Amino acid sequence: MKNTTPPLVRLVDDDLTVAASLTFVLEVAGLQVRHYESAVQFLAYDDPEREGCLLLDVRMPEMTGLELQTELNARASDLPVVFLSAHGNVEMAMSCVKAGAFDFLVKPPHPEKLVDVLRSACAKHAYRRAVLRAWCENDAEWSRLSPAESETALLVAKGLSNREVARVLGLTEETVKTRRGALFAKLGIHNAAELATFLSERERLSEEMDRERLVRSDMENVS
Repeated sequence: MKNTTPPLVRLVDDDLTVAASLTFVLEVAGLQVRHYESAVQFLAYDDPEREGCLLLDVRMPEMTGLELQTELNARASDLPVVFLSAHGNVEMAMSCVKAGAFDFLVKPPHPEKLVDVLRSACAKHAYRRAVLRAWCENDAEWSRLSPAESETALLVAKGLSNREVARVLGLTEETVKTRRGALFAKLGIHNAAELATFLSERERLSEEMDRERLVRSDMENVS
């Protein structure tokens, strides 16, 4: 099911004047913004289920932006992080991006550039969540099958006839027919072509999930 809640830009910056200015620019552009005065406040009160992105200052008391990024990586957060700093340099920017940041901008940012980057970051998060939802739905359907039905499904999807599947699995043709009918009913499909489509989509989603896991693994290694 598609998420209909608009994305939220979390702005974490201890400079209230800068935060007020940024909030005004972003809200005029139609973005929803929630300001946190510190990384600690963000961790305590933010809703990680809300889609969107994080606009993060680097230098802050208690916990810096870089330390917050490390903590989010440790929590396997999928929230895209956009850094915004008046003290950034190439080395810092590369370090942040290598650790998984979506982008690194220098204060004061060009308003149009900032809005474009944040919209792209929000879109990235929405895509990640859509893939996750689709995978969970697909996997829930697939998990309804017994191991024997799953084994049969993989062969049927390849276009093998009941007789051919029976020969491969060492079963009677009648047993294969029974399994085939049961797995079709459980998956809500009607023929081998629909089954092949289901499994193809499952493979695509699995690859997308693996890609995200590899990204998180890289981030954890950097952390």
